[in-house]
This record gives sequence, C-alpha cells and structure tokens, in this order.
Amino acid sequence: MRYRLATEDIEPNHWVIWMLDLPGCFSSAQTEAEAVAHVPERIQGYWTWLSEHDPRLPRPEMALPAEIEVVESFRSFPSEEDPDYLVNAFFDDDRRPVTYWEAEVALRLLKWTRDDLLKVIRPLGSEQLNQSLPDELRGPIGGVVKHIAGAENWYFDQLGLGLGQSQLPKDPLEMLHTVRTNTHAQLLKLIGDERVTQDRDELWSGRKVIRRTLWHERDHVGHIAQLLLQL
Repeated sequence: MRYRLATEDIEPNHWVIWMLDLPGCFSSAQTEAEAVAHVPERIQGYWTWLSEHDPRLPRPEMALPAEIEVVESFRSFPSEEDPDYLVNAFFDDDRRPVTYWEAEVALRLLKWTRDDLLKVIRPLGSEQLNQSLPDELRGPIGGVVKHIAGAENWYFDQLGLGLGQSQLPKDPLEMLHTVRTNTHAQLLKLIGDERVTQDRDELWSGRKVIRRTLWHERDHVGHIAQLLLQL
C-alpha cells in the first residue's frame, strides 16, 4: 500500500511524520531521517491498534509492505506577532474540507484514543494524580491530563468552536469530559467547512484541528504510561 507522508519539525529536536491517509498515525524522533525510518513500523503498529479496538478491521499484515512518499515538508518558525510562539505546520492537504465519512472516522478514533487514556489514568487515585514528578514540565500526571484537555479545546478554539475558560472545570477528569463533549458537538460542524483561519501567523482548518487532536492525545497516552513508571 502507498502512504503519503508530511514532515514537520514541530519543535526543536522533535520531528513528526504525519501519515496523511491514516488519521492519528504518526512517527516522531529527534531527526527527520530517524522519524521517517520508523514509519513502516509505526504504520504496522497503527493497524494493530485499530484491530485491537475493532477486530472486524483488516489484519495488520494487510498494511504491508508499505510504500511511502514524502509529499510535503514544513519548517516551524517563530511568529512575527509573538516571537515566543513557534508556528507549526499547515500542509496543502489541510486545506481539503472534511467529508462526512472522515468526520465519522474521526469520532470513532477519538473514542479509542480516549479509551486508551482512561485505561491508563482510571486506576490512579487523587494522590497519584497530584504527585509531583521530577523533570515533568506540566507537574503531576493530573497536570498532563489538563494539558491534553486544554490543548484539544484550544485547537477547536482556532475555528471559534472552543469553550471559554470559565466553562472549563478545574478537576482534570471533569475537564476531559467537558471538552470532549464539546468536541463531539463541534466536530460535525467541520464537515464541508472550507474556512482557513490565522492566529499568530499560524493557519488552521477543520482537517488540521482533527489531525492535531488525534495526534496529541495518542502521543500523551504513551507519555503518561512512561510517567507512571516513576510513581
């Protein structure tokens, strides 16, 4: 199977390779070459992940051999409006309006990423959620959970579809639920939406919002799993 890739240095020493035809599938590493090298195994892992959530889907081996092609590349840069803000990728592919079926797929995938996240954090008590962790910029695991919810809300807010700060609960788990409820309500509004907005030199569209939301939660599920080893 042939897969289109888009590459991005999302932050210093952090490259992300986006599989444009596989929502929520990505590879990341410190260098572009290393991230691209891991793409075939990430694709196989993605198909395994899908089949674990729905055994009716094709088996992972049906995705291989993977024929890959880098079709877009993006170099992040500081915003002229806000030099502390790093402008991330807006690919040509992000301009395509989201179709009805793509929105349906996104909702299903978001359910699975959330199932994975809750599976990791549900066994944790309040003490573990709030236990400080060395070298973690966002503080305890509860802080990471709030970051996941806050980022998801921020992505949708780039299109005017996010919740106001006064609407966001302080409790991390309640915040997750509140934001995801809004996401479900707003995502269907992205169907056929051709808008491209701009904030601090960064462009946003419905397709980019979905792309970033799926990536961000999947990425942090693995991040939290690693943090749990410190508890």
